Amino acid sequence: MKRKLLHCAALVFAAGSLSSAGWSQPAPEEAKRWLERMIQATQTLNYEGTFVYVQGPHVEAMRVVHGGGPEGERQRLFSLNGPLREILVANNSVTCLLPKQHETFGGDGYGGSRFPLSIPRELGRLESHYEFATLGEDRIAGLETQMIAIKPRDAWRFGYRLWLDRRNGMLLRSVLLDEQGYPVEQLMFTDFQIKPRIDEKAFESPTLSPDANPPAVSQGSSTGQPSPAVEPVTQSAWRVKQLPDGFVKVLHNRFIKNPSRHVTEHMVFADGLATISVFLEQLDGSPALLRGGSQLGSMNAFGKLLNGYQILVVGEVPAATVRHFADTIQYVPDTSEVAKP
Repeated sequence: MKRKLLHCAALVFAAGSLSSAGWSQPAPEEAKRWLERMIQATQTLNYEGTFVYVQGPHVEAMRVVHGGGPEGERQRLFSLNGPLREILVANNSVTCLLPKQHETFGGDGYGGSRFPLSIPRELGRLESHYEFATLGEDRIAGLETQMIAIKPRDAWRFGYRLWLDRRNGMLLRSVLLDEQGYPVEQLMFTDFQIKPRIDEKAFESPTLSPDANPPAVSQGSSTGQPSPAVEPVTQSAWRVKQLPDGFVKVLHNRFIKNPSRHVTEHMVFADGLATISVFLEQLDGSPALLRGGSQLGSMNAFGKLLNGYQILVVGEVPAATVRHFADTIQYVPDTSEVAKP
């Protein structure tokens, strides 16, 4: 549970006011058809574009290049303002490039995360907790779009408003709405072009090219030390009781930092659209990273100490949801296989 990993996730993981139309009367079947087109477009289209991403006070302009096909998906995102930051995606491998360091993450069994929005192909999984509706039409980046609403049925999760290209269903703008209906995160393309094919050079990062200066540190570390060992967890002392309806655990890994055998556990819970991460790190006398709540744009976090561990819950969900996860986590050491320090 390191700050640079959270920064990378937030980087991976659109200005303007909302339409005055509000939430329309539900038209779930038509809205589902549009969402199915969007899922297909985000996976298969070859495209390039520039978008603006707004999260709280943070404003980012980025360029994206995406290629899809029988061989799989490839994608490159890089920042256009501030220090150069990049994300390179090749099927299940994700490389996050930050100043003077880079991180590579392999497939982990939870490969649902996609740009610009992750929605499961089986939309029926969401219908118990979200309702779908069609709204009016609009223009984004000079293109005609269809507006779609994804509204939560309870207070555990956020809602979305989406603008989809009427030609192909590609998502050109998204707004994440909090429990009061206010925008907390926005993404909007300012230019967007469909390409018959993407040149291979478009996926090459100058940061990783042979002619570029090598990274200042070894892969996966900002200190030059070996990367932590990662192993899936099949039995753990940690339990999250009373999960909000619809959320299930989709990932549980353990990181062991050699040679100190420092142990961190990471659990991921999801409802098919919203995702929550729970980090559990033994402090060994180190100061706590967070106590209480914290918010940055759409990202809420809650931290507390329990049995000498820092518990940190992070997610694009309401503050009450991350606090609920932190408050209901339990430590049952008699069933643990966690390595002892």
